[in-house]
Amino acid sequence: MSFANPTHPNVSDFAAFVLDQGVPPADLPSGTLSTIGIDVSGNLTATGTTGTIAVGSALVGPGIPANTYLVTWNGGTNSGTVSPAPPEAINAASALTLSPYLQWAFNIAIGVTLIPPATLPAILYVMAVYNFGMHQLLKIGQDQPGQTFFTAQRAAFKLLSFIAGPVAASADQSTSNTLVTADFLKGLTMSGLDLIKTPWGQEYLAYSQMYGPNIVEAS
Repeated sequence: MSFANPTHPNVSDFAAFVLDQGVPPADLPSGTLSTIGIDVSGNLTATGTTGTIAVGSALVGPGIPANTYLVTWNGGTNSGTVSPAPPEAINAASALTLSPYLQWAFNIAIGVTLIPPATLPAILYVMAVYNFGMHQLLKIGQDQPGQTFFTAQRAAFKLLSFIAGPVAASADQSTSNTLVTADFLKGLTMSGLDLIKTPWGQEYLAYSQMYGPNIVEAS
């Protein structure tokens, strides 16, 4: 896996990341619009398409503002509308349409992940955003017809179940085991208890812990 921009989080690279983590492409339908134009009223035209162009998809491409979504689409004329309308007309060689669940998970991750000091490698921040986003995607992603990936992952990681904390001790009639509980586990919030359920959430927590003992979710 390689990123187009490994120094700054972006939704296109996030899409590549989650596919590399095992999310099936069929559960995150995407497509490409060729030679597009968008006017200030939000009217979109394209000369051609490939893949799946679905209403509600996030539109991603050069000059297209973040969080632009396809509101209507006519495959017969390769035209539609987007929202919000851009402040200036846009012309681009191509644009991607991505699952809205990808965009929403990415937005959540960008809003939460701590930006590191300039002295730290940028890839640490990028990977923290993508790991947090992957965890969120497993929670909010909806399976396409005939697909079961998200449903199966939510069941496997118990993402729809409340767990009050890690098991510190267990015993039966003849044996018992007790684990030393790390102090930070005792202070996890509801969000932290949720994040610790998946390997991607754990990676995000490990990143946050580098910032010291007083970070929400990490201490």
